[in-house]
Amino acid sequence: MSGAHLYGPVDVADNALIGEHCTLGCPKEARLRDYQSGGVPSAPGARVRIGNGCILMNQVILYEGVSLGDDCLVEDRVRIGYDTVVGARSRLVYGAYVCDRVTIGPESRVAGFVCDATFIGERCTVMGDLVHEYTRPHQGWWEVDEPAPTIVDDSVVGYGAHVIGGVTIGPRSYVAAGATVTRDVPPESVVVGVNNHTPVRDWPGERLSGLISQWTTARRR
Repeated sequence: MSGAHLYGPVDVADNALIGEHCTLGCPKEARLRDYQSGGVPSAPGARVRIGNGCILMNQVILYEGVSLGDDCLVEDRVRIGYDTVVGARSRLVYGAYVCDRVTIGPESRVAGFVCDATFIGERCTVMGDLVHEYTRPHQGWWEVDEPAPTIVDDSVVGYGAHVIGGVTIGPRSYVAAGATVTRDVPPESVVVGVNNHTPVRDWPGERLSGLISQWTTARRR
């Protein structure tokens, strides 16, 4: 593609490692449309920042304005959309597709699909899909800015789970693999099936006992 000046500048810490075939500072669509219609950009795209100790594996794509905190790991084929902020020591894995203007807190683990403007707190694990409701497609692609999910600190969204719309999960809640969430999940709850919530104090399963015990200890501090 011509117009390489559209790409954002990139600041890479001296001890960060970048794998093969990575693309850094990709311009967002609005800037490309302006260029396509004959406009001349007045400045390069927003700066990309890659912190100390970060490792980017192969075929990673970072759009303009992305910021990676120190010691992040970004695995092969991960895509991170524009103006997304990733906290220190987080891991983006399994080809995660992170859309635009997402916030990911420190020490989190993220895979799956993460829609625009999602908030993921500290020490969260997100292996499922976080999506908008998409109930107003007739109003166009850009005209509607739908609410996005919020995943609060120390919560888990299991593999293949679906979190839909502007719901809040947690803190310290667990959405089981394959579950569907369309309404808020209270703090310290386990979700299975479709919106089937159980307080952790009433959860009978043994497999989550270690995690629940850790949450209880942390809450008492």
